[in-house]
Amino acid sequence: MANNIKDRIQKIKPYFKGMQVEEIDGESIIYVMVSFPPKWLIDKTLEQKYGISIGMNENSGVYYFCAEMEVGFDVIFDAIEDNIEQMLTAQERAKLLKDKVHELQELFVDESIPIEKLRTIEFTFKLQKKKTTKKENKDIVETKNEEKSEN
Repeated sequence: MANNIKDRIQKIKPYFKGMQVEEIDGESIIYVMVSFPPKWLIDKTLEQKYGISIGMNENSGVYYFCAEMEVGFDVIFDAIEDNIEQMLTAQERAKLLKDKVHELQELFVDESIPIEKLRTIEFTFKLQKKKTTKKENKDIVETKNEEKSEN
């Protein structure tokens, strides 16, 4: 278990501030303290999703992810990693939006591009098709055959 905790701490190292177990009213409570960049938010749905509590020390900006010992360290670290992933994704989306807006601005500023051409700009992206299993394919074929026989 010690190696596992070391590995989990290493994964969140830039944000990790400490960890402790405390006895409160006969219950062992695990605390993992983290500090995030100022603009980051805490997803409060994590509390319900992982069965933990999240608090913040207003003076230090340190967040306390805590749970009863039975819940375990792994669940707390999962919640922290989930929040980190959400915030990194949000940062990446914001940067991507800024970059794409800049690309569009360059197109519209370029007076060599006729206005008629600018009016035809469309936004497209490729969606990955969900891979279906043989059973799912069989179900799809059977459903289509049933629909044909009903008509």
